[in-house]
Amino acid sequence: MKVDVLVVGAGPAGSCAVRELAEGGVDVLAIDRRTEIGYPVECGEFLPTEDELKRILPASEEYGDLFSIDKDSVERSTSIIELHGPRGLRYDMEFDGITLDRRRFDKNLWHQAERAGAKVMLGTELLGLSDRHIAKTSSGEIGYRFIIGADGPLSRVRKSVRLPEPKYLSQAITAQAKGDYGGNVRMYFGGVAPGGYAWIIPKRGMANVGLGVQKRFTDEPISQTMRRFIDEFKFATEETTYGQVPVSGPVKKTVAGNALIVGDAAGQVMATNGGGIPIAMICGRIAGRSAVAAIKGGGGLEGYEKEWRRQVAKPLGNAARTKAMADLFFGSDGRLKFAMKMLGRRGLERAILCKRLFYLF
Repeated sequence: MKVDVLVVGAGPAGSCAVRELAEGGVDVLAIDRRTEIGYPVECGEFLPTEDELKRILPASEEYGDLFSIDKDSVERSTSIIELHGPRGLRYDMEFDGITLDRRRFDKNLWHQAERAGAKVMLGTELLGLSDRHIAKTSSGEIGYRFIIGADGPLSRVRKSVRLPEPKYLSQAITAQAKGDYGGNVRMYFGGVAPGGYAWIIPKRGMANVGLGVQKRFTDEPISQTMRRFIDEFKFATEETTYGQVPVSGPVKKTVAGNALIVGDAAGQVMATNGGGIPIAMICGRIAGRSAVAAIKGGGGLEGYEKEWRRQVAKPLGNAARTKAMADLFFGSDGRLKFAMKMLGRRGLERAILCKRLFYLF
């Protein structure tokens, strides 16, 4: 089998790239090692509204129908994020968002690509790439002109083409908890989640609960940290899943010859809050358009690097610098509380929105 573009990974980044390619008349195939798109769910399932995204990413282009989300994928709307620090510290931040059913959301994203003529092979794992532009997979060999790695933080595409990897990954664990948890998103910082934060994100009749930690701040297994969080709030949980999130900003290079990486594979994540879905979708669309231009214009993929950096690199860089500074305080609840009080609600809001703190750095 041979295609113009092979996309590895059919999550938000991969699906948005594939849709652009299929709509551009390109012969494209996606592969995914999962047997079901959107499952298992490995995130908090929270998405900012388009207006909030414009606050975070002021240089991003008009979204069009990129974030036209089917109603059956939306669990509920939220307008407040509670920021909880150590020893009872709390600030409330106005922020409009929606809680997703990620299982449905990812499927609906893929269906948009499928309607444009895209194809996917599920249960297919990338094993490696040859110098002859052939992907070795668990389902056989696939030839390609260009390849897009949308295969997550441990990307095999990235490794195969020797692109840099994120410096730091945060371990994450999430579960569904039955019950009514109000209408606000809650984020908890401090010893509850060393080097990261814990969350309660309300849904219909339940909540997505979980936490992310950095192993350099704790020797405790993340399952044990999660157990303490569950016991403290008396959650009745089910469907626990594990994952990893890049928290050190985008990698320095995302294109190598006829290959590019996108989404978590490229570290395109908001390091201060772990948000990756909207960035993945925006950069996935850029990746797809860049590959279409390369095929039809006979050039390379360099336009992808330039365009995604123009649209989103500055906020992601701000977030990475803020996260690096926060790491200086994560080792002590006392120091962390002091830092959060010094920042105050406005400073913490700027951190969540990927802005420069104090307008200085």
